[in-house]
Amino acid sequence: MMTKDHSLQLLLNLIEQVKTADTDDFFDLAQIAGLNPLQDFSEADLSGIDLRSKNMTNADLIEATLIGANLISADFTDARLISSKLSQANLTDATLTGASLINADLSGAILVNATLDNANLTGAILTQAKLSFADVRRSTLTSADLTATKLSETNLSYATLRRAHLTNSDLSGASLYGADLSGADLRGAVLADTNLIGANVERTRFNEPRWFSREMKRDLTQRGAIFEA
Repeated sequence: MMTKDHSLQLLLNLIEQVKTADTDDFFDLAQIAGLNPLQDFSEADLSGIDLRSKNMTNADLIEATLIGANLISADFTDARLISSKLSQANLTDATLTGASLINADLSGAILVNATLDNANLTGAILTQAKLSFADVRRSTLTSADLTATKLSETNLSYATLRRAHLTNSDLSGASLYGADLSGADLRGAVLADTNLIGANVERTRFNEPRWFSREMKRDLTQRGAIFEA
C-alpha cells in the first residue's frame, strides 16, 4: 500500500519533471504529467497558454480559464467550453464548429475569420470582441451579449439571435439572411449594407433609421420591428 509520504514524494517528483522539462508544449507537458490534454483540464487555469494550430477537437474545457490564450488556428470542433473564460484570447482563424460555448466569457476576444458554424453561444459574453469575416452561420446566440462587438462582414445567416444585445455593434456588410432577431436590441448598431433579407425582426429594436431607405424601414416595421426615437 502506498503511504501518504510516498504519494506526496511522487507528486513532488512529477512537478519537478514538468518544471524542468525541455519543452513548453502543452501536449508534451500533459504527457509528462500523465494527463490527457483533451479530457483532464476542465476547470483548469490555462491563462496565456499557447495552443496555436493545436487539434483540440472534442476537448473538455468546461469552466476552464484561457484568458489571453494564443489559440490562433486551433481546432475546437465540438469542444465543450461551457462557462469557460476566454476574454482577450486570440482565436484568429480558429475552428469552433459545433462547439458548446454556453455562458462563455469571450469579451475582448479576437475571432477574426474564425469558424463558429453551428456553435452554441447561448448567454455568451462577446462584448467588444472582434468577429469580422467570421463564419457564424446557424449558430445559437440566444440572449448573448454582443455590445460594441465588431461583426463587419460576418456571416450570421440563419443564426439564432433571439433577445441578443447588439447595441453599438458594427454589423456593416454582415449577412443576417434568415437570422432570428426576435426581441434583439440593435439600437446604435452600424448597419451599413447589412443583409436583413428573410430575418425575423419581430420586436427587434432599432433607433438609427439612417441605415435604411424609407421602403426598407416600412418593410421592417410591417415585419414587427420597432424603431425608437
